[in-house]
Amino acid sequence: MASIPSFNRGGTIGVEYLGVIFSTILYGVTCIQTFHYFRSVKARSDIWWIKAMVLVLFVFDTAHEALIIHIPYHYLINHYGDPEALLRNVWSIPFSLIIHAIIAFVTNCFFVHRIWKLSSNKLVSFLCFAGAVADLVEILVYCILFYLKTDLLDALVNLEAMGVVSIASGVAVNTATSVAMIYYLHASRTGVRRSDSIITKLIFLVVGTGSATTVALCASLITYTVAPHLSYMMFSEPLTAKLYVNSVLTCLNLRDHIKNTLSDKSANSIHLSRIGHGPSVPTSERAQILDLSPSMQTNSVESGGKLQKFYKFSGSEA
Repeated sequence: MASIPSFNRGGTIGVEYLGVIFSTILYGVTCIQTFHYFRSVKARSDIWWIKAMVLVLFVFDTAHEALIIHIPYHYLINHYGDPEALLRNVWSIPFSLIIHAIIAFVTNCFFVHRIWKLSSNKLVSFLCFAGAVADLVEILVYCILFYLKTDLLDALVNLEAMGVVSIASGVAVNTATSVAMIYYLHASRTGVRRSDSIITKLIFLVVGTGSATTVALCASLITYTVAPHLSYMMFSEPLTAKLYVNSVLTCLNLRDHIKNTLSDKSANSIHLSRIGHGPSVPTSERAQILDLSPSMQTNSVESGGKLQKFYKFSGSEA
């Protein structure tokens, strides 16, 4: 029986294997969150594209999980005892990166849409969207060039500069989107304690979901430039795609919690006359972003020559 060559796989495919383990845990969270969303009352009143987006993200995340599982299976099972196989590229690596890029793009578009609804600022919304498109194009070009190279080490070395730019653009887009959301939410404070408390919770939600993805991307950027071989894939491949999906699902699923916060009469009517970043933004749109849902209802009453605007959480379409 031929002896198996001694080769340390810990710093290469072993790290990617650990990333797959953590990714599988996050994929379980994705499944739970997706199930919870489609069973929620809010999902029934959501417009069709939100439901379609959640379904698309779940399908792509499932495909991504299958591809990143195939990578260690290919090297550790199919090519067990063949350390030279680690130097050869496998098709599932660039294809998993492509799906990762699509997930990131859909997620960024969702939050850019929220920025537009909250601020109605065309310039800021366009810049965030343009950054998301540029990030998608960069990763797609990187994946095509990566796929064309049969030598894995050659692909990682020669495409390192493009990989750094792609990951750095992802960090920039994610950070810019989070900052814009936080800024416009903060600008929507009314001075009313209850409504300001809700806005504060939404700000913490944006910080929490956005910072997790940004930290993972930054770790990916550092390991890509410092650590050898496949070490960076523990962060960039398995983890960030799941964090993107769960950031969207968390925002959608927490709407019921916000609704419960405003379940009593004093919470069901919140004065919005002081919420505003510009006269061009309809109050219904601002109410929509605070609820993170298109299911808002607004009432307008005139008192003392001023338009008093209220909103309440409802399970029906406005």
